[in-house]
Amino acid sequence: MTHRIWRHMIWVGGAMLLAALSTGCKAAQPPATSGAAAQAAQNTGGAQAGVKTIAVPNGGTIYLGALAGQPTPPDAMGKVMQRVTALCGDRPQLGKLDKNTTGEILAGFFTVTGKNLDGKPMEGLAIVYAPKTGTAGGAVLLDDADRFPTTVNSMFTRLKQVIAPSASSSGAAPASGSGAASNAGPSAAAAAPVKSGPAQPLQRAVFPDGTGSIGLPAGWQMQNAQKGDVSAAGPHGEKLRFGWTIAVIDPTNPQSRALMGNSRGAAPGNFVAIPHSADPATAFKAAFTQLAQKARKQPPAIDIAKVQDIAMQGGANEFMFGDIDFNDGQGKQYLVAQMISTPVVTMGTWQMTLHVMYGPQQVMGQEASTIAEIFPNYSRNTQMVNAIVNQQIQQSIAQTNQFVNTVAQYNDSSDRMTAGMSNMLRDQTVVVDTQTGGHATTSDDLAGALIGANPNRFQSVSPSGYIPGIDY
Repeated sequence: MTHRIWRHMIWVGGAMLLAALSTGCKAAQPPATSGAAAQAAQNTGGAQAGVKTIAVPNGGTIYLGALAGQPTPPDAMGKVMQRVTALCGDRPQLGKLDKNTTGEILAGFFTVTGKNLDGKPMEGLAIVYAPKTGTAGGAVLLDDADRFPTTVNSMFTRLKQVIAPSASSSGAAPASGSGAASNAGPSAAAAAPVKSGPAQPLQRAVFPDGTGSIGLPAGWQMQNAQKGDVSAAGPHGEKLRFGWTIAVIDPTNPQSRALMGNSRGAAPGNFVAIPHSADPATAFKAAFTQLAQKARKQPPAIDIAKVQDIAMQGGANEFMFGDIDFNDGQGKQYLVAQMISTPVVTMGTWQMTLHVMYGPQQVMGQEASTIAEIFPNYSRNTQMVNAIVNQQIQQSIAQTNQFVNTVAQYNDSSDRMTAGMSNMLRDQTVVVDTQTGGHATTSDDLAGALIGANPNRFQSVSPSGYIPGIDY
């Protein structure tokens, strides 16, 4: 697993569960440590006191704890690194830090020599959550360097399982995030808390056209999958659509006028018209509303309770939580959605890609840990998707050219027949000089005299032989 995929996993899980980190930390009791870790804590005067230690069966250890005071995110990371130093007896080498848009969450990989832990080279992942108000906390996922690439995923899954029940018991929404939030009234997110169960094992399903894959729990059925866009349904009313790409025009951008034309605000074709500056919740709801209107259907009622910004270069990445009602008699469904937006490109256009999952609130709450696993287990073969799209574009261009040529041929034939009819009504004939190839339109009498005098040189021309620009 590459560090890029690890970072994606961090932000997906972080967006859903790190809001509960401080709750989990406060609930954590000082661990009854044993072995090298316990000895290390004693040797450092209890530096690890208040840290919850979780041994993961497949390998690796998780250290989870609250941080005193109100540290800034960099200070919080510094405190966590101090704890790693105390634990391992060596100063860790921290790599590049990733942070979310609000800056409250920091995460980074590090290497360290476990001098207090059998002296082995070790690798780890450190995550800190430092809000401006409230309890700060940190988590460290640590294992031997040669095993870390294969155990980090299971450690991260275990971390989410530990944190998620704390979030549910404290009244947090299932799979809710931290950071910049916008409240939009009562929603399923504010309903009675539901305790999340452990994450279910996922089975990898590959799209028939090879453009992607997704991990789904047992009982789920992949209903449609092509060009990186997949729909699936679960056994308890859950549904998802991942990789749903929507073309957008920014009607406030002057360059968009060529595309918008005189549409009076409505976007042409499969486009939707949404200002690029619109807030995420507004853009998300506008896309659903306009696409439903284009399909002449009643738009769904969407209530976004919380928006979580995720750090992303060259665009925007937001998780949204709330509920959605498709007016199909099923009532409100709990909604978890990820919206990735590109910058504005040519002619005021941009693109949003949606990963949407919804279902009955009780079910979604119970499956919060599984939902957190499904998001990072979707992958898209962008190169293959682009190849298919480009092929379809070329086919469309060829079909358009064929149509244009057919119309041109029809118009030319019509113009020839009109010219021929006009000549007949005017008692005119088109004559060709076979020696020079020249055409001339003259009276029927003169044409007959020329042809009669020298039939080998002068001949009459039927409309099919007319020359454009000369005979018509």
